[in-house]
Amino acid sequence: MESRKDRSSVFDLFIVSIFLGLIAGRTIYILSNLQGFSQLIWYWLPYERYANEVYWFRLLPWKLFDIFDGGLNILIMFVGYLFTASFWSTFVKKWRWSDMFPTIYFSGEVMLSMSFILIGLSSGNSRWIYEGLVLLVFPVISVALIGYVNKIQKPQQEKRIYVAANILLVVLSCAAIGYIYFTGEIQFERIATIALSVWTLGGLIFFIKDAKRANVVIEKVSSVRGVDINQPIKLPR
Repeated sequence: MESRKDRSSVFDLFIVSIFLGLIAGRTIYILSNLQGFSQLIWYWLPYERYANEVYWFRLLPWKLFDIFDGGLNILIMFVGYLFTASFWSTFVKKWRWSDMFPTIYFSGEVMLSMSFILIGLSSGNSRWIYEGLVLLVFPVISVALIGYVNKIQKPQQEKRIYVAANILLVVLSCAAIGYIYFTGEIQFERIATIALSVWTLGGLIFFIKDAKRANVVIEKVSSVRGVDINQPIKLPR
């Protein structure tokens, strides 16, 4: 039986989504660079030793799992994270989409922006660092928005501002991601961009529809029998 703590935690959602997102990003990178991987030899140990030098994960099959060599399609990773987190939140956790849509999107964008920054730092590419910082602005604004909205103390006004601001932030963020991939040095992935557009459009539609629903909570009727106060109460001797 699932405990209340399990239902209230997003830890497993993030772990599963990040893991499957990494697998998707790595798999697409390998498939798009099959020629380079096919030239590698197979060896049963994950390392090679030449004199006093030791090299790790340079041969197959170990090379397939080396995500730290820069061989990761980060856009596919981002899209994979979004779809996995959406499935987990909706069908496993059964949470409302209006509550989780901004969280899923902006947490994924944090992962995407940090990937830009880390790859930029490791490769000395200042443009990627700058683009990563730009993408990081939207999640930061979203977090600040939550703090501001919680101070309003007017449910209807709070809800309208929350929904409208998140819609605007998501649209601007997607536009920024599209601009980066269209004009930047990173290889443009048409399928991933289409998938991101479909997810964003569908997510926004369901976000608006779910946000319009009234927050009604139906409590279960207690199974404890009623007590008639007119009846005498027998106390134990």
